[in-house]
Amino acid sequence: MAGHGQNNPAVAKKLLDSMQNDLRTLSAECKRKHPEVKEFAETVQVKLRTISTRSEDIIAGLLPMSVEVVQPFVMGCDTKNPKLLPLCLVAVQRMISHEAISTAAGDAIIGMLWRLMESGLEELKLLQTAILLLTINSVVQHESLAKALVLCFRLHFTKDSTTINTAAAATKQLVSAIFDRVVLEDKIPTTEPKEPVNLEELKAGSRTPPSSLRPCAGDAYLLFQDLCQLVNADQPFWLTGMTEMTRTFGLELVESVLTSYAETFIQHQEFGFMLKERVCPLVIKLFSPSLKYRQGLPPAPSPAPVEKPFFPIVMRLLRIVAVLIRSYYPLLVTECEIFLSLLVKFLDPEKPIWQRCLSLEVLHKLSVQPDLVKSFCQSYDMKPHSTKIFRDIVNALGAFIQSQFMNPPGGPAAPGGVKLPDIQGTPPAIVGGMPVGGGISPQPAFIYRGVWIPLITSIPQGQVKAGFLELLDKIEPPVVPDGYGVSLAFRCLMELTKTVNTLVMGEGTDGEAGKKSKREVDVTEKSTAVESSGTERANSLIDSYLLRTLFSFSNSTDETATEMILKAQQLYANMCGHLNMSTPRDAFITALCKASLPPHYTLTVLNMHVGGGSFGGTQQKVLSRSASQEISSSGEQIERSQVVAVGTALSTASLPAGSHQSQVVLTAKNIQVMRALLSLAHCHGDILGTAWHLVLTTLQHLVWILGLKPSAGGSLRAGQQISDGSSSIITTAVMADLPVLSAMLSRLFESSQYLDDVALHHLIDALCKLSAESMELAYSNREPSLFAVAKLLESGLVNLGRVEVLWRPVTAHLLE
Repeated sequence: MAGHGQNNPAVAKKLLDSMQNDLRTLSAECKRKHPEVKEFAETVQVKLRTISTRSEDIIAGLLPMSVEVVQPFVMGCDTKNPKLLPLCLVAVQRMISHEAISTAAGDAIIGMLWRLMESGLEELKLLQTAILLLTINSVVQHESLAKALVLCFRLHFTKDSTTINTAAAATKQLVSAIFDRVVLEDKIPTTEPKEPVNLEELKAGSRTPPSSLRPCAGDAYLLFQDLCQLVNADQPFWLTGMTEMTRTFGLELVESVLTSYAETFIQHQEFGFMLKERVCPLVIKLFSPSLKYRQGLPPAPSPAPVEKPFFPIVMRLLRIVAVLIRSYYPLLVTECEIFLSLLVKFLDPEKPIWQRCLSLEVLHKLSVQPDLVKSFCQSYDMKPHSTKIFRDIVNALGAFIQSQFMNPPGGPAAPGGVKLPDIQGTPPAIVGGMPVGGGISPQPAFIYRGVWIPLITSIPQGQVKAGFLELLDKIEPPVVPDGYGVSLAFRCLMELTKTVNTLVMGEGTDGEAGKKSKREVDVTEKSTAVESSGTERANSLIDSYLLRTLFSFSNSTDETATEMILKAQQLYANMCGHLNMSTPRDAFITALCKASLPPHYTLTVLNMHVGGGSFGGTQQKVLSRSASQEISSSGEQIERSQVVAVGTALSTASLPAGSHQSQVVLTAKNIQVMRALLSLAHCHGDILGTAWHLVLTTLQHLVWILGLKPSAGGSLRAGQQISDGSSSIITTAVMADLPVLSAMLSRLFESSQYLDDVALHHLIDALCKLSAESMELAYSNREPSLFAVAKLLESGLVNLGRVEVLWRPVTAHLLE
């Protein structure tokens, strides 16, 4: 920040000329009324002439004299003469901007500004002068610096709105400037031995900085200590002369410092101490009304009425919590555990909906940071006696979404006849699966048990920016738009899925990363002995039942949302496969299989996998409940999604004779899920293991309903049988998809050549099983599906190079 004149003689010469002019004008103006100012101005003029003749470096000559040079202008301001004030302030600003001011001159200028502030004169120019003086360099320090800051604070609480806003901006700028000085000071090497930090001294609080800090850091320390004092409604130590302060403004300043200067707090033990001892307890204390308040409950007895949570304070506190967790987690592991538990607590149904949404916005900010999520798992969930924070967050998100569907307006969540503007279930009119009415495309939404909640699509790619956390100018809580909370919680879950996948599977950029991440699986939840303690830990990340409850009501009417949910299910199935957790893997795959088939479609093989295996009792209940709920809500799914195909069900041995003639419908959504299922089998075939049977049985039924029949070489074709009185009716909407689906199916079996021997064995085994079931049908004079035989042929042809793997099972099956 070198001055303009320090190495340019022409600029310095011009400064001297301007000063002489200013002094001449000042003398002329003061001749009659203020002779003492006139005399002083003339004395200074003489001195300036000697500098210009004597000195090579004019600024260097000016600095030691600068106290005298500014004196006539200080005296001119003290006259409070409206004609003199602008002239004197401009002259002083000119000297400051050329860095021709010493520390003593700076102190004199601040004294002058203070007197003008107390008289209520030239407020905007005062602020301008103060900012210039404190930001151009660091000659003003310690008491004078504090005084300049207090001056800005006091102007922030005047009557005039322009002054109030300018002073707020000036205060923020000065607070930053004080911390910028610390950053610069830290870059200058020092030879002085660093004094040890005295924690007892720090605890007491004082108007002198800790002796272990250098000058600029000392000022910043005292400033931050006082910001905490002011927010806590205590007297400041250093900022003397403050007359009033608002908690909201104090919290904003604390947040801006914490956001921009993490390095300072991490590097200096004294600042880290303030975080732990001042900021965290203060935030927890100020959250008290939000914690105690429960919407809709009778008020507490009069001696201790519960304070209502106040939107501007809660929102600013949560902004600080977000910064503390994101930037200071390693310093504050214990405190962050409290903050995360608070965020979970704020999702409770009895909290005001705006508060629940604020909490969701913070969780969304955290969920996109894999390193943080990993730290939560390591520090909390994986420690034997610690709170299972990650699990609690995930479960709270699931519970929040469910609560929104379970308590439509006027339901149990709206006591005392208060209608909460939480959910308005008014879907667009729909006929034949397509919305009708003036609107263009239907609004994306979730439907569950007859409750319709819109999905707000403007939340995704980091646009939560415009959320409630940004409403710094609002005093009243905003009206929560329909579906805002559910949409946020949905995004959080999707982000967490991606994050968990990154942690379990690694970034997947190269083989090395993959291997490393396999080791890190230990980090994320899988202990070395998956069977014993690991299963329980893996529950926390992967087998969290909420994901399945989410999927069970993932009747979204929006293709993009469905796509996100399907992607999440694929990721989870894959992770479970890699961690050898076959039960949750099969649960995810079963959910996909069911979603791809028509509603009420009975497939015994899929029902066997619901809730079976090693989940705890609660999971079993949830799963079987969600299965029945799926059935109850599947009717609405047809209603909402366009019907694209009508066909007959494929006979199975478990079906009573005759029932196989029934007509079934496939919707656009079924086809979308079928693609996801194909993609899962194609990309992650090596982890499917025994679940190949589930996937192939489902695909066989879908192929049958769509009327795809095998042709030479084993690929499936549509078309030739559609004309010959076949019972499949395919709409044009899906006609173009059939060749694509058929090609995807062929690619799936062609890619079996890349599976390892064990996985190939599982695939062949599943195909043989299917084929055997088809043969049984043929015995009872029903038309069998030739899907399995065709695909055995396709798989056999591409795996001839290792025919020994499949020879025995295939020949044994064919001999049968």
